[in-house]
Amino acid sequence: MKLKQITKLLFAIFIAYTLGSCNSDSTEYTVSGASKDAQIYRFKLSAIAYTKQDSLSYPVLAKTLFSIDQFKQSIYNVDSLPYKTSLRKVYASISFGSSSPSKLQIIYPDSVSVWNGSDSIDFSRVPKIKVTAADGTTSIEYSVDVRIHKVDPDTLMWTKMTNLEQPASITGKQRTLLIDNTFYTFSIDSDNKLYLYKADKSTAYQPKQAVNGLSGNKIKLESITFFNNSFYAVDSDSKAYVSDKQGITWKEKNTNIVNIIGILPSSSEEKDMLLVLAQKDNKTYLARTSNLDKDKLIYESSAISENFPVSGFSSVTNYNRSSLNYAILAISGGKTQSGAATNLTWSFQLDGDALRIIPNQSHSVFNGQNGVVTFLYDSYLYALVNNKFYKSASYGAKWSLAPNKEILDTNIPKASKQSVIVDTDNYIWIFGGIKDADGASVQDVWRGRINRLNP
Repeated sequence: MKLKQITKLLFAIFIAYTLGSCNSDSTEYTVSGASKDAQIYRFKLSAIAYTKQDSLSYPVLAKTLFSIDQFKQSIYNVDSLPYKTSLRKVYASISFGSSSPSKLQIIYPDSVSVWNGSDSIDFSRVPKIKVTAADGTTSIEYSVDVRIHKVDPDTLMWTKMTNLEQPASITGKQRTLLIDNTFYTFSIDSDNKLYLYKADKSTAYQPKQAVNGLSGNKIKLESITFFNNSFYAVDSDSKAYVSDKQGITWKEKNTNIVNIIGILPSSSEEKDMLLVLAQKDNKTYLARTSNLDKDKLIYESSAISENFPVSGFSSVTNYNRSSLNYAILAISGGKTQSGAATNLTWSFQLDGDALRIIPNQSHSVFNGQNGVVTFLYDSYLYALVNNKFYKSASYGAKWSLAPNKEILDTNIPKASKQSVIVDTDNYIWIFGGIKDADGASVQDVWRGRINRLNP
């Protein structure tokens, strides 16, 4: 009996010694355990539409790409979701590594809940998502920034440009053009003389300069056009004038030009032409020209109709060098030869060596009147009439009142004969005008832009 007990004791000592040797530092061994990877590799959102706004926002939500910053442990979308997107009941689809996490938690500012991966999440409360890896210990807490447009992208927002307030000497009788980021304002001041004021977008107007060669009593302000690096203008005696880029000294160019319609666009700037109203045989014709020289006028075969405007109209040119179908000159409003106000819009295109004239039918959307202002913006032709915007997708063939989101600031005085300019940053600039109430001049300059057109 004693021999068996000694034998068992020696065997136990041997086993203990053997196990101890296996656990020494010099012995290599491998332990297979659960994954410590708690990273999120893919993140998508979706939601069920309940309202009309949801039906517009949620298809965008489902296509929105989210970026995952593993270093900062944050998830966000670069492109903001539509204005007023609801985030109260949103479903998240999350992809992980090779192993599923042991726990998912939604951390709200005031509570923490375990998430099963399929229930909706209230992202309007800006929650965090905590992922615990398969090992049950390693975890990462992600902040989730679901970005939404803070303002309605289709709203036209206005700012009064106090730095560009026009000098008191500028009357409502003015025309402003934008050339190489400089505003040129030609003004018939209170002394009935013509002056030029210049300013860029960020500074006040420079001191005025007297214009030589043009009479403030006779100049047709709407005729002033910048073409081929020169200014052109017409007066009430049907005399046409030209000036260099400075716009100070003018010289007589022709004696039978009634008015300048605008610039006819072509496939290149070198082929663009001026479209004018010219007299011949005691009648008024449309004519094309490159520089207003008498011997370079290309007359149309027929005189203008009785409802064609000869003064007070507004002119815009849409340049499209790649598709001449959309290269159009259009004029709206003004007065006919008989002095009648018109609300028609006429469009013109170069068709090879011929001029294509597109007369538009009459409408009752806004009344015919002198001083209508038109401009091209967001692929529409706009008209500013009585402090309201009207728009046309067909260059005046059909007009409609612009939506409520596209209105003037209520602080902009009700006026007419303003100068309206659209710059390369999609800003609409409104200069001056004559107040409807008392005929006083407007010195204000306003700038507006539809939010989504922020370049």
